[in-house]
Order: sequence, then structure tokens, then C-alpha cells
Amino acid sequence: MSRNFLITAASGNIGRELLPMLQSLDGARVILPTSNAARLQKALPPPVDGASAEFIVEEGSIRDPSWLQQQLIKYEVDTVFLCLTGQDELFTTMNILDCLARSKVVKHLVYISACIDFITPRGVQELLSHCSAGHILVKIITEQKLLYGNLPYTWTILRPSLFFSNDLRTKRSMMGANMYSEPIGEKGVSRVAPSDIALAAKNSMVNNERWANKHVCVGTKKIYKGSEIAGLWSKAIGKDIKMLPITEEGFENFEKRIIPFTGPEQGRELRLMVEAFSSRKLEMSSEEYQDQVELLGKEPECYEAWIQQVGASWQE
Repeated sequence: MSRNFLITAASGNIGRELLPMLQSLDGARVILPTSNAARLQKALPPPVDGASAEFIVEEGSIRDPSWLQQQLIKYEVDTVFLCLTGQDELFTTMNILDCLARSKVVKHLVYISACIDFITPRGVQELLSHCSAGHILVKIITEQKLLYGNLPYTWTILRPSLFFSNDLRTKRSMMGANMYSEPIGEKGVSRVAPSDIALAAKNSMVNNERWANKHVCVGTKKIYKGSEIAGLWSKAIGKDIKMLPITEEGFENFEKRIIPFTGPEQGRELRLMVEAFSSRKLEMSSEEYQDQVELLGKEPECYEAWIQQVGASWQE
């Protein structure tokens, strides 16, 4: 049976990894909404020999619910991959969930959340007690809506931990000033390769019945303290890397560093996120880890091996 998928954020960290994986699905149609069709067309994976999925780029805004609903119906989309961020994430997410229901064609949703308990009262209370980052807290409403919203489609919630690729933002600081410029803290965080998130998304889209209405964390079982991360990078690039200190001054420094690239609102938002890491572990249980291994069909990628590989490339 042919499948019709709609993928948001196709040019993002996860989307760039996901599209080549979907390309191997013979007879599938992959609908790619975008605000810049010409740019996305250039970023599509090159054609492969033999039968493969068809990529269809549609220019428009997923923030326009009427337009998005038309695309769902036009292509009889049965499965949607939803990855969102931004200042209007709550409005856009709720509108999209409604569009999927009104379309009457969508059967399954794969939603990218975060490696946190957004469901139980204890988990929500603990999160609210130490975290004020809006792009994290919006996941509470979204996950609760999926769980209790009586929606006419199933869902899989993927809960990735902290991306490996976030470290790339600190390259200039590490190579020039021996400083890992994002204050991670000493509680410990799981790390995740975007390719593993993409693989989890692909498998839960294809095997939607097995993963219907499941939450799956994605990332390393081991959690890494800030000092450990700095030590791994020190070894990989041959420099004595220090972590930006977990102090008011350190967080202030981090916010000032990123505002030129993100703007003041997102700069404060990211500061609130890293401050949360300084007071709470980002980890998964053994049971959650085993669910991930089953979904991926393998162990997750090794963060330490990734650092060694990237560090070596920086010195070439």
C-alpha cells in the first residue's frame, strides 16, 4: 500500500537526516511544505537508482491552517511528522493538531517533544519548579492535548535529549578561547545524534501501529556532566577546554554571546534552558532506553566517538 507523508522542518537538523531515509520507501509520496521552495529543492537528496519515494515541495506557510489543511486533503496525507520551534509555537501547534483532525485523512502523527516527563503531575510540577523556558513548557500542553484530546488519529511522541550538534555552536569559542561557551552544569544530560531522532521518526512513521500512542525517549543512557563534556573536547582537539561557569555571571555571559545571533527574546529563552540543566538531570530510565533500542533497531550513536571524529576534522 502506498503511503503519503507530510514532513515539517525538512531542512532542519532532523529533517536533513530524515529525507534520505524516506527516499528508500518505494511508492511513497513525501510532501514538503516550505516558505522557500527554490531553496528546499536544492537541498533535497539526489536521485537514487531504482524505485524510490517521490518528493513534492509545496510553497506556503504551515502557520496558515487553511493552506495546510488543503495540502493534507489534496495529497491524502496519512502520516505527519511535526517538528516546531519559535515564538508562536503554541498557536501553530494547536492549529496544526486541529487541521489534522479536520482533514479526515491523517491517521498518525509523529511529534518531536523533549526528554522530559510532560504527562504525570509529579513530572509537570518538577519541571515548572525549575524551568521557565517557553519552548520547553509548550510541550506540556501539546503532550496533554495528544493524550486527552480525543483526536481521530494516533500519535508517537519522540523525546530527544540534548543534540550532539549543539556543540558545533561552541567551535569558535573552544578553538579560539579554550572555552565551551554553553554552561551545561554538573547534574548531567543525555546527548542525542539528530540521525537517531530521524531514524526513530522514520520507523515510527512506517510502523505506526506498533508505536501508536507511545512516548519514546531518544538519546544516550549515560548522562554527561559539563566538566566531562569539556574534558572530552579537550582530548579531542588538544586544548585545555573549560566549561562556562555555572554562576549568574556565566549565564549572563552566555546570554550576551548568543543575542547577536538569536535576538534578545530567544537569547533569554536559551539562557533559561541551560539554567534548567544546572538544577535537574536530563536522563531516561532503563525501560525507556530499551524502548528506544527496539524502535531504532540498534544502540544509539556514541557521543564520545562523535566528539573524537569532529575534533579530528577541526584540526585537519
